[in-house]
Amino acid sequence: MIKPSYRDLLFVLVLTVASVTWLSIPVLDKYPFNIVPYFLLLVFLSGYSFLAVLKPLLYRMGVVMRVIYSMVLSLLLTVGVSLLSVFNPTSIAMFVVIPVLTFILIIAAFIRRRFAFRSAFLDRIKEDVGFDEKQILVEREDLGQKLLDKLEVEVSGSKINEKIESDGKIEPVKDEKKKIKDNKGFYAWDLVLIGFFTVLSVVFILLPVLSGTVPRTVLGLFLVLFLPGYALIAALFPKQGDLDGVERLALSFGLSIAVTPLIGLALNYTSYGIRLDPILLSLSSLTILLVAVAYLRRRLTASESRFLVDFGGFFKSVGGSFSGESRTGKVLSVILILSILVAVSATVYVVVEPKVGESFTEFYILGPNGMASDYPTNLTSGENGSLLIGIVNHENKKASYHLVVTSGGVVQMDEVVTLNNQQSLMIPFNFTAGDPGSREMDFNLYKLPDDSNVYRSLHLWLNVSASSTGPVGNGTV
Repeated sequence: MIKPSYRDLLFVLVLTVASVTWLSIPVLDKYPFNIVPYFLLLVFLSGYSFLAVLKPLLYRMGVVMRVIYSMVLSLLLTVGVSLLSVFNPTSIAMFVVIPVLTFILIIAAFIRRRFAFRSAFLDRIKEDVGFDEKQILVEREDLGQKLLDKLEVEVSGSKINEKIESDGKIEPVKDEKKKIKDNKGFYAWDLVLIGFFTVLSVVFILLPVLSGTVPRTVLGLFLVLFLPGYALIAALFPKQGDLDGVERLALSFGLSIAVTPLIGLALNYTSYGIRLDPILLSLSSLTILLVAVAYLRRRLTASESRFLVDFGGFFKSVGGSFSGESRTGKVLSVILILSILVAVSATVYVVVEPKVGESFTEFYILGPNGMASDYPTNLTSGENGSLLIGIVNHENKKASYHLVVTSGGVVQMDEVVTLNNQQSLMIPFNFTAGDPGSREMDFNLYKLPDDSNVYRSLHLWLNVSASSTGPVGNGTV
């Protein structure tokens, strides 16, 4: 049977993933490198997906009309999302909404095209031959039964089905009824492996002993990028002829990348929030559920049309899907596969090499109560004052600092501290007011090994009035 072409939807899916991945890499998310992915996301891809939902058989339209309608619909969607963010400041950023919306529209377009093509195909047969759908199905069943009857040969009343070859030899033939019997117990090894790797991923991520290992990263990527999408495709299309190898592989990656942010979006509006454990459990539970649904749907499918993975000949079948295509179709298929590999590789890079933010160090002083107020700026001679000096390391690496506090050229504190990345330190500083007058207290922080140039500096002005001398602190200022 002739199948509809989904290659344009696969291209849109790959381009969406590639654009989002491109903008997630700090080196590439800069002008002018980010012009192309932003243009694709905001001006074309979402509109093409929407148009494919509205017109499932849009590949019958001219290329120019497709581009024009896609750009118009994309601009309408972009303006709509922009208005939503204006009237609702708490809404999610456009950069997240547009790709997720595009993923949803691609899935809807894929399903719509499948059913629209089937309806159009049957209508065409009805017009050309004069049969309706029921007559076609009845004729097909009668023809299949006649072919089975011709293959069965009984010898001496035995029930052994045999094939008589031209040379007169009689050889046993596999019983066709045995295929039907396989419905009671078949082994979907691909679904078993999907469930196994899902459980294994959960184990490696949750157990502290295994969470820091390389397999944990690999399995985590596999869980996010492939497993849920494959389970969803297996549940939606249990038959052998529904999709070929390239389409199943591409949609498995694409739908996985689409499902994960949707789960995060749903969790964002619950009390669990977007955290590792809720996302992991939700994603793994959904995958296991889809595996169970896929198994049941395959079990209810006739054995001769049931999709089962022949691991030995899987890649041969993928290669065989190119046969019969034109040279242009083969080139487009190769480009599609390369685009998928590039998108997956870029996604792996983003996960393994996360975006590094700006490197800096927080340096501040607080009052005695730990607040940015009540600073001891007005004291009498001999009165004690106290401050808190805060240092926070945001250098994305371990760093050492040299803290020097001076007043009137006299060193009041000299201390060296070492902090890990994201570690903070609060240092209490006590002093005693000296002679009356106004003076400046300097807080200088050096980032080692450079002990000659001040890295951060703070200043506090003190007004000291005449009075009797009080107890001595860190130093007299």
